[in-house]
Amino acid sequence: MDTKDDVMNTISEFIFFQVEPSVKPEDPSSDEGYALLRVFEAAKAQCAYRSSAWGRAIEDESVIVWVVEWTDIYAGTNLTYLKPFVPPNTHIQAVYATVTPSIHTTDTLTANPVTELCALAFESGLPPAKQTKLSCDLVNFRSALTGSTALPEDQRPTSWTMGYVERPGTVPMEKSPTGKAMVYLLAVGWPSVEAHMAAKKTEAFAEGIKPVREAMLGTAPGLGMKHVSFRKI
Repeated sequence: MDTKDDVMNTISEFIFFQVEPSVKPEDPSSDEGYALLRVFEAAKAQCAYRSSAWGRAIEDESVIVWVVEWTDIYAGTNLTYLKPFVPPNTHIQAVYATVTPSIHTTDTLTANPVTELCALAFESGLPPAKQTKLSCDLVNFRSALTGSTALPEDQRPTSWTMGYVERPGTVPMEKSPTGKAMVYLLAVGWPSVEAHMAAKKTEAFAEGIKPVREAMLGTAPGLGMKHVSFRKI
């Protein structure tokens, strides 16, 4: 990878959708699964394509998360191609975020045994000073958990990338005084789900997330928190 490629600005599209039980892209004998993989592969033909991965949510294996990294902030997938694979009246949700570090520079999704995707919601329209404090609190939270002595090695995150969701800029949320919330997306790698659960019980985690929890409204509707084991496309 050359230097120019390392600093390339990208935006990542996170697509969440439920599939019919017969759709098994991890099973070579599944015709519908193979057809879905063809949809995933087709995105690679777009000129702004950079990288992609997919995986099932461990909490609900009917939910698939497809992540595509683009070099053009206006690029995106055609979600209508996913409709043949989802149950009737099922919503396909896509959000776009500029995460740091970028996905392709670290293989931050596919190098992890498990990736936690957590969409945190905060009041929209925060004053600049509060938004700056929030950004600092999130960085400090990451530092508290990834520091060499903060947690035992088998409970420590293996990677951490995060950033604001830019599209849509806000989501409806009743808890917000404005009726809308901005979303901050975390993609955190863990050795296992159990390691994440153990880390949440530690003092380092409790102290690190405290100022973030004081500001947050909860997890973003429809996104929430999921653990996913991603496969590179």
